[in-house]
Amino acid sequence: MIGDRVRHARLYYGWTQEQLASLVGVSQSAIHQIEVKGQISEETLASVAKATGFASWWFELGALPDLPEGTLRYRKYASAPKRDDDRVRAYARHTVEAVERLSRHADLPPLRMSAVARDENIDMDRIETVAIEVRDWLGVGVKDPIPNLVRAVERSGVLVLGIAFELAKHDAVSFWSDFPNGRPFVFFSRGYVGDRQRFSIAHEIGHLVLHQLRNVDNKTAEDEANAFAGALLMPRSAAREEIDEPVTLHGLAYVKAKWGISIRALIRRSLDVGLISPTRRQSLEKQYTTRKWRADGEPVEVREEQPVLVSRLVDVTVGRGTSPTALSKIVGLPTMSSRELVA
Repeated sequence: MIGDRVRHARLYYGWTQEQLASLVGVSQSAIHQIEVKGQISEETLASVAKATGFASWWFELGALPDLPEGTLRYRKYASAPKRDDDRVRAYARHTVEAVERLSRHADLPPLRMSAVARDENIDMDRIETVAIEVRDWLGVGVKDPIPNLVRAVERSGVLVLGIAFELAKHDAVSFWSDFPNGRPFVFFSRGYVGDRQRFSIAHEIGHLVLHQLRNVDNKTAEDEANAFAGALLMPRSAAREEIDEPVTLHGLAYVKAKWGISIRALIRRSLDVGLISPTRRQSLEKQYTTRKWRADGEPVEVREEQPVLVSRLVDVTVGRGTSPTALSKIVGLPTMSSRELVA
């Protein structure tokens, strides 16, 4: 398993075998043999640990949590490189391992979430009702905005963490560890405005409940998750009451301020609930582009939300005020990854 962990550490940084070999002071073929056969000298292991920031003992822990490619759902641009997918998957695997080790010594909120049946037929009406069911799990009324989506999701037993490095083309990723016995995880990219972050997290909750058992193609899954995110953040009945007709960008800005949803997402939501026609949607999208909101940002600020559940877990199991550097020595992870556990 040491070979798998060496490869894992390399993928976490997005390095080639040649790049890791240069940092360690060995040949590329030596790194290849280590990854394939798992045989490594103590001296080389110490050099790999120094280069990657993982503790030497971490490489000897055994098998990492298995997160096959098909079990992760990404909200990302189509042009996102495979290397970044590998980095996110690697970060998720070692973070899940660290969190699950810490959680053995503390109680987490009971999980209040389940997945729709494998053979269930999903249409727009069903997505709307599933979103209402999830709102009930989150403890939010049908007509109420969700003041802090991250905290509500955490109270339902889902673990939410930031991604420990900047990725320009990934918004979020989710998976359900050891389904149905384990816990769902949602990771989000930091640095985006709050309304985009909230939509991304709602999108990933959609994947967790709609696509854990159902086998659908990627486009269908993304379309369903997008529709679910809109329905979760603003149910159909609320949208029809809150969005004034005729629908205008100015009016949607007021709705954004109350509900924490981007104006662009509200344009699509207006279409989904029957308040505007496809033609009117195109007109609003053109006005949106003319105002350069896509590049320069929309009016009305929605602040980024911060997860707290994992940091509280660290407080209980390790000690309040533990620094990322101190925590990295305990969990064996690079300081960059440990920082997200206490952020």
